Amino acid sequence: MRRNLRVIATMLKLRLTRYTADPASFWSGFLVDSAVFGLQAAIFLVIYREADSINGWDRWRTLFFVGTFMLLDGIWMSLFFFGVIGIPDAIRTGRLELYLAKPADPLACLSFEKADPGSALVVLPALALLAASARAAGLRAGPAEIGAYLLALGLMLVLMYDLMVLARTLAFWLGRTGGLQEAEGALVEFGFRLPGKALRGPWKILFRAILPYGLIASFPAEACFGEAGPLTWLAAIGTAAAFTLLTRLAWKAGLRRYAGSGS
Repeated sequence: MRRNLRVIATMLKLRLTRYTADPASFWSGFLVDSAVFGLQAAIFLVIYREADSINGWDRWRTLFFVGTFMLLDGIWMSLFFFGVIGIPDAIRTGRLELYLAKPADPLACLSFEKADPGSALVVLPALALLAASARAAGLRAGPAEIGAYLLALGLMLVLMYDLMVLARTLAFWLGRTGGLQEAEGALVEFGFRLPGKALRGPWKILFRAILPYGLIASFPAEACFGEAGPLTWLAAIGTAAAFTLLTRLAWKAGLRRYAGSGS
């Protein structure tokens, strides 16, 4: 584990040096993502002109939800997004063999080799939106609420990583996973555009447990608002743990198939 962390830290440092030398690339991700989330916040404000609340969430709590998704997006885009989406290509072209020969976990190397430090700048407007919406909502977040929020954020980052890797690990069997990636993109957008509080009945089970994209931004917000009880926490932890185990098993099974094929 320590060796893997050193390798990841070195890769992130090299990527930061590269992006610092290329200001256009450094700022592009920040500008695009900020515009997308700013538009989504504006859409919710328009929706709330005709509705007072969505299942108990007023406009400010929903904007807090948008800020949470924006914060998560900035973190995963800056760390592992661009590396993970390259996994199918590495499998298909045989480039994975280069990572299997490295003295570190090949999945970790693949995941973090294309970190995008410019995307981390999205965290700044996300924090501003979180602070403004929390103040407007009259939210009094103490150490317990902030700690719960940060813990939930970390848990959801792990879940998002698992979901991304799992979808692309299928390339060991399918070769190309373009269709799955398009479906994943649609599910992420769905989770971004519809707060989990709006889900009820079987839809809540589907999008918070089976395809838990509706959990990713909603759960940290619920934790900060004090709406996440013990059963909600248990369900979120269980979902993240189940997908972590499933992703790891699928990756190992794929490696055995890859090695057995003589790639």
